[in-house]
Amino acid sequence: MNGFTQIIRRLQVLPLLFLGVFFLWPVASMLARYVRLSTLSDVITDHSLRGVWWFTLWQAALSTLLTLLVGLPITWALSRHKFLFSHFMTGLVTVPFLMPAVVIASGVRAILPNSPVLGILWAHLAFNVAVVVRLVGPRWALLDPAMEHTSADLGASPLRTFIYVVWPHIRTAVRNASSMVFLFCFSSFAVIAILGGISRRTIESEIFIQAVRLGNVKTATALAALQALVVMCILFFGSRHTSDTTDISSINVRLNQFSSSSLPKIVVYLAAYIPLIVVITPLLAVIARSFILNNRFSFSGYAWLFDGSTSQVGINTSTTLSTSLVFAVICAFIATSLALIIGFSRSTQWAISTVTGLPLVVSAVTLGLGIIVTFQNSPFAWRSEKWLIPVIHAVISLPLAVRILSPAISAIPHDLHDASASLGADTWRTLWRIDFPLLQPAILRSLGLCAAVSIGEFGATSFLTRSGAETIPMAISQLLGHPGDVLSQAAYALATLCIVGLSILFSVL
Repeated sequence: MNGFTQIIRRLQVLPLLFLGVFFLWPVASMLARYVRLSTLSDVITDHSLRGVWWFTLWQAALSTLLTLLVGLPITWALSRHKFLFSHFMTGLVTVPFLMPAVVIASGVRAILPNSPVLGILWAHLAFNVAVVVRLVGPRWALLDPAMEHTSADLGASPLRTFIYVVWPHIRTAVRNASSMVFLFCFSSFAVIAILGGISRRTIESEIFIQAVRLGNVKTATALAALQALVVMCILFFGSRHTSDTTDISSINVRLNQFSSSSLPKIVVYLAAYIPLIVVITPLLAVIARSFILNNRFSFSGYAWLFDGSTSQVGINTSTTLSTSLVFAVICAFIATSLALIIGFSRSTQWAISTVTGLPLVVSAVTLGLGIIVTFQNSPFAWRSEKWLIPVIHAVISLPLAVRILSPAISAIPHDLHDASASLGADTWRTLWRIDFPLLQPAILRSLGLCAAVSIGEFGATSFLTRSGAETIPMAISQLLGHPGDVLSQAAYALATLCIVGLSILFSVL
């Protein structure tokens, strides 16, 4: 594929240029302009900010612990047993993770309107249980049930069997999942903005408050730099020793089979269904709340979305929906196209993929702050441009698109290309007839996931949104932020439309 390879080599500059302009430049420019040792020292020693740091750390740690306590039982049930609706439950428990965090937070708010800390912990738990199921489940499923049976036959209790037989096989996966969950909770913004209010602030929300509401960009930038340092430490912890010492090549894998353990089936059902209820209840609360007004059943919330009632707070629902959809399409196209270029760049794929992973280290709020600092003066006064929002969404979703498409491209057998060439097909015909049909599922998943990221993105969008360019999460947040049952029900109605739309999208993909 010489002609195609040459074109890909020339196109390799595009993802690097894209990230350089819309990620590296804003972040580096912001840090170089505002970060000083004296500012960092002031931020670290400031008493009020010390309280924010402390709340950020302990809520993230407690959220991670609760997520593991809820996530590991359902992971065990779904990875070790097959029962009624078990396959369906694996997808259902993932749904909250795919939803905008604003939607999850609004559901928790409907249930716990006056308990901000409990609400934050519940929202983080509901959002992140899917991480435990998806990362730990495949590893747990590889454990041969005979090892547990042998341990039980030798007189070991279930707890002792877990500690000495099961845990050595899943500990790396659990550590990786724990680090990811802690990272998500540590850098949480939408959940804190909806549930925490003024009294409960994290570093992420404090960056926004300092920069936007107080105009103190120096403090905000120092907080962002320190937060990025903590995030890098978390990622380093989660990436160490990525392989277990156990050799799984000879394990007799039996997925989702009811084992002959002494535990009754009711234990498996409870381990699966109780966590599932905890996870999906916020989504059910959003849907239920959208039909309740003053303790009575009503469709008024949906009517108010489209009859102009929300215009009193500057929200035009039709414009908001169309804006979010357009942004999602643009984001998905940009991110997936760049990810395809990276995936086909076999010789330099590792280096480019590493660069595209940098947005995982810097939070969306930090990126948004860098954007408004860097692109506020001519000739690059772009901070008020609508097109900049989907572009930044593409920056945020690009690492996910790369991690979907690169393995799929690498998995295409070279023998197929050789056979196609031997039959006289040129490079482009091979690409069209062989590569793209094989990549179609991965491309669709990438497009769908990037679109979902764009629809749900709240951090950077909070800095960039202008009147007439509100996205769905921003509209929900604004509606919930105003008093009155009319606007609250309209917010829940809009969140319900978001749940239904994204659920349909992911069911199709």
